[in-house]
Amino acid sequence: MDTKRRKVIDGFPISGGLVLGKTRVILPGDKDIVEVAIPAYRCQAEIDALDDAVQRTISDLRKMYDSAGEKSGTPVAKIFEAQLLIASDYEFLKQVKDQILARRRNAGYIYNRLVRSHTDQLKRSHDRYMRQMAEDIEAVAGRVLSKLTGHEDIERKLPANTIVVGRTFAPGDVVSYRQRRAAGFLIAQGGGDSHMALISRSFMLPVVSVKEEWKTIPDESRIIVDGTTGKVIVNPNDDDWALYQKKKRKLGPNVVTRLKKLVQFPPLSADGKPINLAANISIPGPMDDALAERNIPIGLFRTEFIYLSEGRFPDEDTQYDYYWSIAQKFAKSTVVLRTFDIGYDKISEDTDWPEENNPALGWRGIRAMLEMGPVFKTQLKAILRASKLGNIKIMLPMISELAELEKARRYIAQAKLSLRRKGIPFDEKIEVGIMVEVPSAALIADALAPKVDFMSIGTNDLTQYTMAADRMNRKVGDLYSPYHPAVLQLIHNTVQACRKSGKPISICGEVAGDTLALPLFVGMGVSSLSMTPSRLLDLCRATKRVDTTIVKHLVAPIMSSATLQSVIHKLESYKVEIEKKNPKYKGLPL
Repeated sequence: MDTKRRKVIDGFPISGGLVLGKTRVILPGDKDIVEVAIPAYRCQAEIDALDDAVQRTISDLRKMYDSAGEKSGTPVAKIFEAQLLIASDYEFLKQVKDQILARRRNAGYIYNRLVRSHTDQLKRSHDRYMRQMAEDIEAVAGRVLSKLTGHEDIERKLPANTIVVGRTFAPGDVVSYRQRRAAGFLIAQGGGDSHMALISRSFMLPVVSVKEEWKTIPDESRIIVDGTTGKVIVNPNDDDWALYQKKKRKLGPNVVTRLKKLVQFPPLSADGKPINLAANISIPGPMDDALAERNIPIGLFRTEFIYLSEGRFPDEDTQYDYYWSIAQKFAKSTVVLRTFDIGYDKISEDTDWPEENNPALGWRGIRAMLEMGPVFKTQLKAILRASKLGNIKIMLPMISELAELEKARRYIAQAKLSLRRKGIPFDEKIEVGIMVEVPSAALIADALAPKVDFMSIGTNDLTQYTMAADRMNRKVGDLYSPYHPAVLQLIHNTVQACRKSGKPISICGEVAGDTLALPLFVGMGVSSLSMTPSRLLDLCRATKRVDTTIVKHLVAPIMSSATLQSVIHKLESYKVEIEKKNPKYKGLPL
């Protein structure tokens, strides 16, 4: 194999970010521990060695638990809390010790044999939670066995911008490699809802799944990893390197540092009008502190992280603790908590979720929650309890018809009544809104708007449902664009319905953070744009060039466009002109 040959891999994005550096390939360790017969007098020494290895593993995990709690918050820390419970499982360790004595075999062999007998069954389960438990058990066992056999990694610092490549990495590996200055990961196994993915996103480390292609990536080779698109370039040429270095410079310092540079928030337009911007959050992490310090509102807080980190729907008190910590942190701004938007692709089988060929068009979001009354009501009560500061809002996902909204409203009323009877305080005037991400909701926005306190357009799903184009399918990538006239018509219809009813309307898909769309959305009268935090600084800068008295005239020409190409051309022409020191609007599509 030519180790210097340029190679492009279209991987699957797991955690966003861009890094240019060199690879460190980690080959999977062989845990097939040799069986050794031992005399009876050696059994106690083996048991002592096992106890020592377990105690050192527990010490490592406690340090990781503390580190994760400080840097990423409770959800990530709970992953290590679960591993601590596994490592200190008295009954399992007793089985190991009993077999060491009964079979007179070395501790490593007995421990590994019993671990495999447990995990083999769990791996075959259809229950995602059980499969995740198998991964956690193997992660703990790997540490114990490394200490038993004396094959522990010497944790030397890695060179700056090292991308670690391997089949899979446990949550503890991510923490460990991050402390050693790893800048990103390429993996073969593990999806976007794995514990490894959650921790990587909380630490803002780019991760791409390249499946079995990881075996073809040479050690210590130059590489470019785009965790947002999933594109990986092995042995990039000088043009590749220069292009991505330019992209990296354009992105600037890390997001936290960039947010601290915000001088004024919300930013003002060219004619002195405030342009409301907000942030989307998928999992608590170091980003939260920077957003809270700047009093930046959270336009979309995805609550699925609780299910994914716990592996099950947590009880009311557990959820309350999460939501209350969020409410306190953002006490000086507002947080929109979206209720669970989970489908078959993310669920554990223990909830009797029906298997579906196309989960995106199936039983997910509000559809599922309305039929899982106890789960939905538990979440609503937890959110309501956390709303007592008056800065929390509730947002319902995947609403497709008025009946769903009305039924959800009844659940909210029941949750409120339950809390009142117990004398538990909550915000009686808490606002309830909906996500508009299904074309049917956009088409009946006139009927929905009067029934809610606000609306938020989820352009990612709205685009894929409107264009019948899976956003993860590169074969139909040309069709997937929020700038397509059909998608823009649905957005415009929803905005007009909200303005007619006097209700705030926000956009929270990826296009909300695109400076190309900014003049159009401001011109339409969108109340707020909510985006990934990395886009906030660019949008704040772009607002200074937007004149609200002029961009409203941009809407009609754009909405009269019949093709995607026409829309893009008009918006780009406008953007080029307004970026000049003395823009001239004559001849532009106004």
